[in-house]
Amino acid sequence: MCELLEQGRMADNGTCYVHTGDLKWWLYYPPLDEDLRDYTYLWDDPDNPGRLRGWALITPGWVGIDVYTQPELRGSLAAKEMHLWAEEKATVVARQKQLPTIHNIWISHDDAALVEHYQQQDFKLRPGMTHLIRNLVKELPAVSPPDGFVLRGCKGTMEVSQRATAQHGAFSSKAQFEKYQKRFEKFMRSKVYQPELDIVAVTGDGQIASFGIMWIDMKNKVGLFEPVGTHPDFQRKGLGRAVVLKGLHVLQAWGMQKAIVSAFDDNLSAINIYKSVGFQVAKQLGTFEKDV
Repeated sequence: MCELLEQGRMADNGTCYVHTGDLKWWLYYPPLDEDLRDYTYLWDDPDNPGRLRGWALITPGWVGIDVYTQPELRGSLAAKEMHLWAEEKATVVARQKQLPTIHNIWISHDDAALVEHYQQQDFKLRPGMTHLIRNLVKELPAVSPPDGFVLRGCKGTMEVSQRATAQHGAFSSKAQFEKYQKRFEKFMRSKVYQPELDIVAVTGDGQIASFGIMWIDMKNKVGLFEPVGTHPDFQRKGLGRAVVLKGLHVLQAWGMQKAIVSAFDDNLSAINIYKSVGFQVAKQLGTFEKDV
């Protein structure tokens, strides 16, 4: 599945392929009461053993549809059939969950093939996400954390309580904290978590105030930030900007040539933070929504 995403990003054919880090985050930090592998479907390539023609993931909590096909299939009947199959599966899930709509949030406004397909299926375009890119080839600004804070990589499971607290608060989670922390610890023990790529801003007494996880795509030399946040007790101190800037230095040291991040269109504070450290808007990603 990751190889397909890497090939898609390499092709740069007009379709938005999420970063491999997005997929790893989804699967290894899943919804509290769901295992997304139960909603993940693969199409094998009969002509190339071990290669996928495409894959689909249905996120049950809000019934999101993710479908990715090999880049050479863009606009083909085979690709259309995979999208239609995933739509049917998502519709079944929505009705089981008694939810009224299904969604796809990763479609670029200028992706003529997918925009046409979803419009033909009676999906409506809603506000979506802003996708930003930052070049890492040139020298970066120096990192200067606010007074009283240190920027560093997370220490892993020995800091799981502090790290989970920061994220639980940053995203205003309604989940029971004990379950939330348990999920985070499981993620930290997984093969995809690298504590040196989980940048945190820490107070003198050890509280984690802000954080940003980065993901590496070595084939395309692109690093992703997902997620990034600051606990409400520490907002408006410049910590988010400091964490992202520190992360850019780390990605550059890993040999990344570009960094990417996405934020919901109405999250202007986050978008402005990213712009302040050199990110530029690359494309708009629409949410296509259908009443079922």
